Amino acid sequence: MEKLNRFIEKLNRHIPLRIFGLLSVSFGILGDFIAYLMYPGYNFTKNAVSALCDGSGRIFFQTGIVLSGIFAFFFAIYLGKTFSNEIVSQKLRKISISFAIISCVSFIFLGVFCGTNLIIALIHGTSAIISWVSGFWYITLYNILILRDSNYSKYIAYFGFFVSSIIVILMTVFFLYLIPALRSLIIFLPTLEWMNTVTVILWYFIISMYMINKKI
Repeated sequence: MEKLNRFIEKLNRHIPLRIFGLLSVSFGILGDFIAYLMYPGYNFTKNAVSALCDGSGRIFFQTGIVLSGIFAFFFAIYLGKTFSNEIVSQKLRKISISFAIISCVSFIFLGVFCGTNLIIALIHGTSAIISWVSGFWYITLYNILILRDSNYSKYIAYFGFFVSSIIVILMTVFFLYLIPALRSLIIFLPTLEWMNTVTVILWYFIISMYMINKKI
């Protein structure tokens, strides 16, 4: 971890990592959009996000996720390092950064392993679950740290808690969907997946723009 911290500090001296949030969002949206254009008949209310990997724009979807995850990885770590050095926040910061790393790496794997092959689909699904769970924890903990830090607006944290709640709802519905008897009743899972995607994108965008504006 110490080597990673030194690398982050060195990288930030050459490239302001506050902009990596915007780069993560940009590549993620671009990959999804191109894949969507190349998937005739795609329905946001009926098709899961990862279904874009089954269309002819698969490479764009996967590339977008991988690049988005890489930029998110550096941005999330840098964001965690900007919070208050107060003792309690230091401990919370270390835990939240660990969850952020797990979430971003899992997200990258989610993009690399995407397809209908049973083994690949299993890795993809497992990566998605790990990314959701760890994502919930690091976003929630980061929001708590934002509330404790005077350099950040509390409104960012309030929106962030809304993002966390969407992730919880998504995970709950997803696990209920795994129960055969309930599967036919849960028809809004794809919509929840897209809500989760959009709200996380907005959270990254808002924080990155705020950091750029305040030069944090």
